[in-house]
Amino acid sequence: MQLKSKLEIYALAVCFVSVMCLVVSFGIAGYSIVEMFKPELTMAPYTYERYQTNDNYWEGRRSSREGETKEIRPSEEVLSKQRLDGYSAALRGNQRSGFQALIKSLMFILAGGITLLVHWQIAKKSRVP
Repeated sequence: MQLKSKLEIYALAVCFVSVMCLVVSFGIAGYSIVEMFKPELTMAPYTYERYQTNDNYWEGRRSSREGETKEIRPSEEVLSKQRLDGYSAALRGNQRSGFQALIKSLMFILAGGITLLVHWQIAKKSRVP
């Protein structure tokens, strides 16, 4: 049975932690890509539902403005335009959020990958013959 040096044990432990960080980072990156290209799938259910009908949109607007003076409901045409504009803005916001998360994930993937490679080399060189 071959004994491991303390340096090799340390390096392998860092490699293990690096791999775990890489797994999580790749998962977040994958979700971020979906968020960028299919933002309606990752949008919060409440937000998505709010923009599906004029009635839902109007109720959401009214509940967010409680305490203010009563607003008269615009025509269906105007309300539809407002709702669709709001939905487009929400989708763009979700895409942007996904892009930001992807950048963060890529930074962790880069740092984790470098850490893994360096410590893997240290582990290989510190093996006790």
